[in-house]
Amino acid sequence: MPLILVVMNIESPLSLDAAGEIYGELCEGNYEVLKPSEKIDAFYQELIDKYPVIDPYSDREIDDSPRIMVINVSDGAVLMGILWEHTEEVAPFVTGLAEKHGLACYDVQHGKLYLPPFP
Repeated sequence: MPLILVVMNIESPLSLDAAGEIYGELCEGNYEVLKPSEKIDAFYQELIDKYPVIDPYSDREIDDSPRIMVINVSDGAVLMGILWEHTEEVAPFVTGLAEKHGLACYDVQHGKLYLPPFP
């Protein structure tokens, strides 16, 4: 199983528990739990410009270059998996990119939440 990161549009600080609840809602298909934002589109485009997306369900071989497995993209969040052998390179890029775009990033396996600065 890859490292799961959830980049989400939030309007105010939230707790780690609240981030986990949002993740659960997104996994259930409830995308209305987050407000849509053009920040998600900008984040996603910059992400895939640097790291190509792979299909997590395909049988094709994955080479040594870091790639992102996008699980779901909605107007308010991006759920992605990062292959474990590339987490040291890719995860900091994702969290920094989320902050750059004013988005939160929830690391599901490590139980960490990275919040953007709020005014």
